[in-house]
Amino acid sequence: LILYVRTRADIKRVCRRQTSVSWASLKQFVKAGNIEQNDMKLKCYLRCFMVKSGILNEDNNVDLEKALRHLPRSMQETSKNILNQCKSIPAENACDKAYQIAVCYVKEQPEILKNPAFI
Repeated sequence: LILYVRTRADIKRVCRRQTSVSWASLKQFVKAGNIEQNDMKLKCYLRCFMVKSGILNEDNNVDLEKALRHLPRSMQETSKNILNQCKSIPAENACDKAYQIAVCYVKEQPEILKNPAFI
């Protein structure tokens, strides 16, 4: 479990460095629930995090089983249906696709933002 947490923290750190996303953007998205942002760095951070976590593959397809493993068990059943709906949302590019999936999911399951491991 500790290794898993470290790995997740490492992914976050690497993705923050790669995308130069600001803490302010991340805080607005997670803490304030401000999901209507047009910050390309935030969008690319989300894609980086999702790809490195196995939630998205390089072709921007959601790996449902891996995505569900990142969620609390109490949320997995409803999340399965939500992710199936969200994965086909159109997007402008690869980073926007990850962002659109995240926004779609958060709109349907806002309590995920209370999970400290989310982003």
